[in-house]
Amino acid sequence: MNEIDQYLNRHYQRADRVMLPIVWLLFVMSLALSGWHDTLKWALLIGLPAALIPTALIFASPGSLMTRSSFAAAVMIFAGLHIHQAAGMSELHFGIFVLLAILLVYRSWFVILVAAAVIALHHLSFNYLQQWGYDVVCFTKPGLGIVLSHAAYVVVEAAVLSYLSVLMHREIVQSAELDVRVTALAAGGNGDIDLSALPVKAQSKSAKDLEAVVATLRATVLSVRQGTDTIATASSQIAAGNQDLSSRTEQQAS
Repeated sequence: MNEIDQYLNRHYQRADRVMLPIVWLLFVMSLALSGWHDTLKWALLIGLPAALIPTALIFASPGSLMTRSSFAAAVMIFAGLHIHQAAGMSELHFGIFVLLAILLVYRSWFVILVAAAVIALHHLSFNYLQQWGYDVVCFTKPGLGIVLSHAAYVVVEAAVLSYLSVLMHREIVQSAELDVRVTALAAGGNGDIDLSALPVKAQSKSAKDLEAVVATLRATVLSVRQGTDTIATASSQIAAGNQDLSSRTEQQAS
């Protein structure tokens, strides 16, 4: 894992820690809703594993893609669970859009798509299960039309959030590259600057610009050093010539 990946991994770990209390808050909300339509069984059977799995992954694989994806899936599972517990109340569907937006903390389009896929699968399957008479609820009045209308909103938000995630990811990569390069330049400490430091290849424009400046500065310093060496050599030759001339002058005088 190079320096950039390490920087990004630290960001993902911080995002995991942000998501952890949110997941458990959703579980508490599920417990609170359980008294409404006697759904404590579902709160424990569905909600508890949905909170425990990403919690365990934080310790087993912090900052990993699996952990990020588990949080994305977990919050959508809770959204579906809350909808079921509220007997399909429309207001509980709003939670989907709130939770999708919260996932921007990862700055990852993949996380957004995982969440969107989970809730899309939930709505489509539970709509038909509800129509077929199973003990699940997704809508007050199930039907393919309502599924498609909800899906349209989710698709639009997921597309916008994915685009924003790409932009935000570029920003954090740029920040990581600049941080790595500045750290490498000052690696010597004591105010020294190591112009020979060449971290991983730059991707962002700012990092490339910094590399160009460092390369120019390195070339300038090298040119000055070569000029200094030339002057020193010439000075030595002049001094030697003066010494030789002085010796011959003394010999002729004697």
